[in-house]
Amino acid sequence: MSSWLQRKRIACLLTATLAAVFVGTHSGATHAQDSLSVGGIYGGVWADSIRDGFLKPFGEQSKVQLKIEEGISGVTLAKLRQQKDNPQFDVVWMDRIVSDQAIKEGLVEPISPAALGNTPDVVGEAFIKNAAGEIMAVTTGYWAAGLAYNSKEIKDRPVSWLDLTKPEFKGRLAVYSPENAINFPIMVTLAELQGGGIKNIDPAYKLMAGLAKDKAIFFGGSPAGGNLLANGEASIATLASSQVWDLQKKGLPIEYVVPKEGAIAGDIRVHIVKGTKNKALAEKLVNYVIGPQAQEEIAKRLLLGPVNTKAKLDAETDKKMPWGPGGSVKNLRIVDALAILENRDGWSKRWNEEVAK
Repeated sequence: MSSWLQRKRIACLLTATLAAVFVGTHSGATHAQDSLSVGGIYGGVWADSIRDGFLKPFGEQSKVQLKIEEGISGVTLAKLRQQKDNPQFDVVWMDRIVSDQAIKEGLVEPISPAALGNTPDVVGEAFIKNAAGEIMAVTTGYWAAGLAYNSKEIKDRPVSWLDLTKPEFKGRLAVYSPENAINFPIMVTLAELQGGGIKNIDPAYKLMAGLAKDKAIFFGGSPAGGNLLANGEASIATLASSQVWDLQKKGLPIEYVVPKEGAIAGDIRVHIVKGTKNKALAEKLVNYVIGPQAQEEIAKRLLLGPVNTKAKLDAETDKKMPWGPGGSVKNLRIVDALAILENRDGWSKRWNEEVAK
C-alpha cells in the first residue's frame, strides 16, 4: 500500500513538473516571438509578392510570427466592418478608393510619425492623412494606367489622353469601363483636359459617348484589355503598365506610353486596424515595408513604383516603372479618390444612360 502511494506521489509530482515546464516554455515562447495578423494581401502573384517581399523578411528579421490572410480590398473592407467591435486583423492592405472609404468610416488607426523612421526617404504623397493631419494609411507601391498600342499597326504613337479621339483609332480602341476603379480617375482627367473636372465631368461623358458611337470596346479587368490587344480586336487601349509587360513577355509588339499629362495612378496601401492590441508592432511593420530593401523587392516582383527614394532599381526594372524610365511619382496623376467615392453611384448611372446604352 505504501509502495502504491509512493508511486502515485511520484506520478503526481512528475505531472506537476511537466505542466510547469510546458507553461514556462509556452510563456517564454510568447515573449520570445510576438505575433501579428495581416489581411488583405490580394491573391495570386500579388499575394505571393507581398508575402515574400514584405512579410516573410519582416517576420524573420523581427522574430514575429505572422498570420496572413489573402483577400481583395472589397472583401477586406467588409470584414473590417463586421469585426469592428472585435478586430481580427492588426494590419491590412487595401486599394486607394477602398482605403479612403475605410478611413472615412473610422475603421483604421492613426499611425504615429515617430514610429516611421524611414519617413525622410519616402515621398510625401505616400502618407495618406485625414483632415486633422494624422497619417491614416501609407502607400507601399504605385501602379498606373497609360496608353498601350500595337506598334506594327500604329506608326504615330499616341502622346496624350486626348489622342483617344483621333480618327485613325476609330473602331480599333479599347477603354476601361466603370467595372474597373481606374475608369473614373481617367474620366476626371479627360474632363480636366477639356476645361471641366470633378465638379463638371460633362466633357468626359461627351467624349466617351462619341467613342462608343465609333465602336470603341469597353472592358473591366486589365487582362481583358490585354486580350483585346493580343487577339487583334483593338490596336490601342487604356491599360495598366504591368499588363503591357506581360504582353511583351509573350512576344507581342505592344508598347506602353505615359501620356504627357501623366499616367493615372493607383496605389496599394497599408493600414493599422482600429482597435488592434499590437499597435507598436504593427507600426514596426509599416516602417519596414516603406524601407529601401522592401521597396526594391516589391518593385522587382510587381513592377510597382517604389515610395522610398533610396530604393535602387536595375535598368530593366526602371524601364518598366508605371511612370516611365527615369520618372517618379511626379509623372503620375493622382485623382481625389474621396471625391470619386461621393460621385460614384451617380456617375455609374450616367455611364449606363449615356455611354453603355
